[in-house]
Order: sequence, then structure tokens, then C-alpha cells
Amino acid sequence: MAKKVSAYVVVFKVALWYSFILGGFAAYTNWLPQIRGDAPEAAEAIDVSSITPDQLKVMGESIIFGSNDPLGVLAKGEGPIGKGQCPLCHQFFTEQKADRCPNLIALPNPATGDPLLMISEEARSHERPLEARYEEFKKLHADGEKNSGIVPHAKPGGQYLIESEYCPNCFVVQGFGLKGTNDTVSPMPIINKPPIGLADTEIVAVVSFLQTRDGDMEKWTAKDSWEEYFGKELASEGAGEEEKPAEPAGPPVALGSETPEQIVQKMTCFACHKIPGISIATTGMIGPLLIEGTNAPNRIKSPEYKKAMKEGKTHATTPREYVIESIMDPGAFIVPGFADDMLKDFKHKFTVSGLDVIVNHLLAQNIETAVKEGLDRLPNEKEGSILPPSGSAKLDLGNGIGEGSG
Repeated sequence: MAKKVSAYVVVFKVALWYSFILGGFAAYTNWLPQIRGDAPEAAEAIDVSSITPDQLKVMGESIIFGSNDPLGVLAKGEGPIGKGQCPLCHQFFTEQKADRCPNLIALPNPATGDPLLMISEEARSHERPLEARYEEFKKLHADGEKNSGIVPHAKPGGQYLIESEYCPNCFVVQGFGLKGTNDTVSPMPIINKPPIGLADTEIVAVVSFLQTRDGDMEKWTAKDSWEEYFGKELASEGAGEEEKPAEPAGPPVALGSETPEQIVQKMTCFACHKIPGISIATTGMIGPLLIEGTNAPNRIKSPEYKKAMKEGKTHATTPREYVIESIMDPGAFIVPGFADDMLKDFKHKFTVSGLDVIVNHLLAQNIETAVKEGLDRLPNEKEGSILPPSGSAKLDLGNGIGEGSG
């Protein structure tokens, strides 16, 4: 009888142990990002001869936000970021955080004191080309702005909005230029060039939304403004091509079969961060330099991180865990000197293998790889510059505990 009881006890303990193990695996896999198979949104053919201003406005909203209900996306704690990626830099709603470029909702901006930032983007488009500062940019780029080849020549209104998409350096609002350029170089990428690469008709759709987002369609001039600015007719794009089967709409998803460069482009990391080894990630001015081979080991040892861990906000104990946490839960720890403005929906946009690809790349980057590419920390990173002083080959191999804002 005693032997039978003993056997039951053993079986019970084994069952309990397996339940514990299975529960642990279930919890771990729940914590990891879930595999998603959604396809990116398919491009639409645009026939400019028949599309209406109202349709262009709706299309522009979708290009900007990736949704025609951006406030609904914000309410879920996610970033309404469409193909145009505008909300990464511009604030469209009070509920949204973005301050890299001028706000587009007529908010006061104490940092610059610019009165035009307190009126809508459509209204200010009629004022900017009349400023003396615009004349200075016309002289500065009299031979053509070096990246776009465009000579600033916008008339007030829609042409100014068109020009700002194709040539962000043709006019830079004071207080919003790259640091060290005296506000003559914009952090905004050229929208019709890679990696964003909007078509002409898509840019016209974006301008259509900016002009008429208040519902007043009489303000719409986007197509005429484009044709007047470039001196030619806006051509339809996509028409006449072999029709492709419709793909289901969904968020972009990082896959294990993709390269780090492809993932950085798809997830728009380049808009905020500089990352060694990624050709399109050399100008980000929102988040710190991502050299996680240097940053992550020091980050988890920093007093700020240890404090957050005591408060139950953070949980990483290894560099790899820290990088995963910073992507999956960017609000858990905010790097000193930066704002909590990193998108919060990456946990829905990575497969497990896709996450491995980008984490491996980030952990392989350090001060040496950054210096080789001439990439430096931002001025607000407390560790200071890593580039050697002129005439010196010495590198800063110090703490390096700054990276993304999450």
C-alpha cells in the first residue's frame, strides 16, 4: 500500500513539474512577438483625369496615417504611420507626440515663438514664401539645392506645400533644422526619393489632405499647384499596367528572410536613429545612435535602468534582453535626454525570426563601427561625441549608454 501511495506521489510531482514547464513556455511565447502574415498595403493606380478632390483627400489621409481613422489608431496606443511616414516627425493631433518638424495643427510653440506655427499648415503656406527668410533660401540655392536640384521658387499657397515635399531644404523653419547647420538643413527626407519614394500623384494626394483637412474643399489647389510649380501636366501613374491580384491590407511585418537594411526601412527606424551598417540610417535626429554592442551592456548597469527595474518597469538582465525590451516595450525605459516618442506597436510588426535579425545587427554595432562610418551621437546624448578630435585617432570607448527612446 505504501508503495502505491509513493508511486502516486511521484506521478503527481512529475505532472506538476511538466505543468510548470509548459506554463513557463506559454508565458515566454506570449511575451515574444507573435508571427504575423499580413501583407503591406498594395499601391493603387491613380487616374488624375477622373479622380475628385474629395477622393484625393481621402487617399492623402491614408498615405499619411495608413488609416482613415488615425485617432482610432492612436486610441489603441499605436502609431498611425502610413507610407508617407509624416507623423514620425509632424504632430497632427494633440494626442500624438512628434516634434522633429513643425506641428501641423496650429499649436503654440514656445521653443521658437514663431507666430505662423499657431495657424494651420494650409494658412501658413500662403505666408512662408513672403518671408524675408524665404528670399535668403532662394539666394542660398540659386544654383539648385544639392540633393533635389530644385531652385526655390514657390508661390504662396499650394506651391509652397508641393515644394516642401520635393525639396525640404528649400526652406527650413527656424528652430527645426539639423543642429550645427544654422537651420539651413532640414531633418526631413525628400519624399519622392528612397526610402519613402512617394509618386507624384501620391504627393498631390498628401497636399490635398493638408489643404482641406478642415472640410473646406474650396481651399483645394493641389493638382493645379503641382502643374504650375513644375510647368508640366501631372501624369496618371499605375494606369495601363497589368492588373495584379489584390493583396490583403495590413501592417508591415519584419520577416526573418529580410536583411537588417530591409527591416530598418520597413519599420522606419531610419527616420529617428543613425545605425552603422545601414545605408539609409545616417541622418536620424530623434533617437540616439544605435550601437548596442556598446550601449546595451552599459545600459543595464546604469543607475537609471536599475531604478526602473526596482520600480518593476524593466526586466532585462542581458544586452540581448535589453535590446528586445527596447523594441517590444519602448516605454519601459526612456533614455535620459530623450522623450517617450517611440512607436508602441512594434510587438505586432515583428516575427520572432525578424526580431532576431535586427537584434543581432544592433548588437554587432559599437563605437568602432560608428566611427568608421562617421556617425556620431546627438548633441543631447550625455556621453558626448565619439568622433575623435581633429588630428586625433583616439576613440571614446566610455560608457556609451544611450540608444533609442525606448
